[in-house]
Order: sequence, then structure tokens, then C-alpha cells
Amino acid sequence: MTLKSPLYNEHVALGASFTNFSGWEMPLHYGSILNEHKAVRSSVGIFDISHMGTIFVSGQGATDWLEAYLANQVSDLQQLQSQYSFLLNASGGVIDDLIIYCLAENVYLIVPNASGVDSVFDFLKQRLPEDSVKLENRSGSMVSIAIQGKSSEALMHAIFSSIKFKELKKNQLAVIEGFVDSIVIARTGYTGSDGFEVFTDRDQGLQLWKSFLNSNLDIDVYPCGLGSRDTLRIEAGYPLYGNELTETLTPIQAGLSLFLKKSLKESLRANFNEDAPKISFYKILEKAPPPRKGYELFYDTKKIGVVTSGSISPTTKKGIGFALVDSNVSLNEADKYTILIRNKKYSLMFTKRGII
Repeated sequence: MTLKSPLYNEHVALGASFTNFSGWEMPLHYGSILNEHKAVRSSVGIFDISHMGTIFVSGQGATDWLEAYLANQVSDLQQLQSQYSFLLNASGGVIDDLIIYCLAENVYLIVPNASGVDSVFDFLKQRLPEDSVKLENRSGSMVSIAIQGKSSEALMHAIFSSIKFKELKKNQLAVIEGFVDSIVIARTGYTGSDGFEVFTDRDQGLQLWKSFLNSNLDIDVYPCGLGSRDTLRIEAGYPLYGNELTETLTPIQAGLSLFLKKSLKESLRANFNEDAPKISFYKILEKAPPPRKGYELFYDTKKIGVVTSGSISPTTKKGIGFALVDSNVSLNEADKYTILIRNKKYSLMFTKRGII
């Protein structure tokens, strides 16, 4: 059965084109992926991300219990802070990547990917202690909205005037009481631009969506779909689960060891296969068709990797993305690397991830 966001009718009214994403019928765009991408970079865009999971963990032992299973140092999280993390399998592969939000002492919100909700919830439920931790899966019953772009702070201030957004730093959050349920507001996002994510119940979420689009500010606010969400995250160098992260790829291979607690990082490195392929970011150096997942990369005539994500950057007009590459190949030589697109090779280079 295809799932629909609580905001589905709003998207229909706005003329959205839909796509199936992890079992959800979600907006792909509202007319132009390019225009929505540019809107985030120049003004502000709002995304319905209600397909993402919302799992609440609470109880006296919640912090220590989560510490045992998540890849980050949960005990280091202060109240009203968030952190990017992973749930790993026994071999160090990624079951899912997620954000963990500390709402209060021993109270957490975990936001996994739409495709990972069942895996994450089932994993945690099977390991739930009898009485010291409560686990509640509210995925699908809440509204989650991302407000992204250089004007996002002004828009948020217009809607939530009681919050001092200039004092709210990246990865910090506020929890306020709404007219039905609490509203979680975090300075997080998946676009590389400044932004916020809001989590609340269906009724409040619907009203907030309408308020964001009709704020009466001198700010252009655009509804945005998953198409621009993808091009924005590639420009920012952010991974996508199922592409740059899988159950057979460790965070070390993905170049994300920064987000691992020290003990786990040491353990994974001690067992790391030096010949295992790694995720690298590439830029195509000449005008070319869009790079797509599955396209092959070469060092001279030798195949060295395969694209995991790719697009034409709306900012630079050049092809960019991620590839899973042979770790035994040097990636810093000039004029040696190409990508095969439609039976033609185009030159590329490997670089640090992201262009913004």
C-alpha cells in the first residue's frame, strides 16, 4: 500500500508532480526542480519530509541504552542538541543513518530515513529493557517540515516570534508547546543552506505549512519536492542511504568516521579491509550529460569505480556526485580519470565532498 503524507492534499492543490519514494507518494517538484533548487540557495524553500521516521525514546535508562547501540557518543549530547549518527550491524555496515535529538534529560527523538523506519524500530524494540526505557514509534502520524535557505531564519521568526533564532546555533533545537502537542524546532537540514526542521502533530503541521507559504513577509517562499532535495544534498556533499551508505558499506568507507564515537572508530579501523572500496566525491571537468547512478569511472582504460549519486549542479552547471571507487587507485593525478556517459568518456577529478 502506498503511504501518503498528512499534507498530501496541500501538495495536490499546489499542483505537485508526485513520485514513489520508499513506499510514500511524495512531491517530486511543483513545476521545476531547477527553480526550487535556486529558491533555496537565494531565498527559502519548504519541504514536506513527513515520510521520515519519528521514534521517541524516554525513561531513566534511555541515554545509557542508546549509547550501547548508536554510533555517536549519546552521553555527550546536551539537552536541546542534535547529532548525526548511525545504527550499525555486526560487521559495521549501516542499517540506517539518522539524526538523534535530545529533547530533555533522558528524552530523545530519533529521525531515521523513510526506508529505515522499520529496521531501526525493530532493532531497538528487540533490545528494549523491561522497565527503564520506553520506545514509541510515531512515524507516519506526525508532520515534519524542512524550512531551508538564506531567508529561513526570517521566516521562522515571523511564525515563532518567541524564539530567539539568532541564538539558536546549528544542531541546536527548541521545544515549545503548541495548541495540541509540542513542536520541536531544530536548526538542522539536508541542503547545505541555513535552515530548520519542524516536527509536530498532524493538525498543527497542516496549519504551519499554510503559515509558511502565506507569511505576509517580503520573502519569496517556494514549496519544494524531493527532486531539488536531492540536487541540493549532492551539492552539499551529503550522503543518501542506499547510495553512499548501505549494510555492506561502513561509515569509514563512506568517509564519515568523524561521526563515530572513539571506541567504535578504533574497533572498525582495527578490522578495516584496506582493499575495500571507498566513497569519493567527483566533479566532471567538461560539459556533459547528467551523471547517473551506475555509470562507470575509469583510470586511463581501467575501470575503477561506479557512480552512486550524480547530477548536474544547478550552481556550477557541471556534473558532480559520489562514486564507490577502488581504494588502491591514486585519486590525485591530473588528466587520468573519466566517466562513461552514453558511450562517451568525459574527464573528471576527485575532490573534497561538496561544492558549497
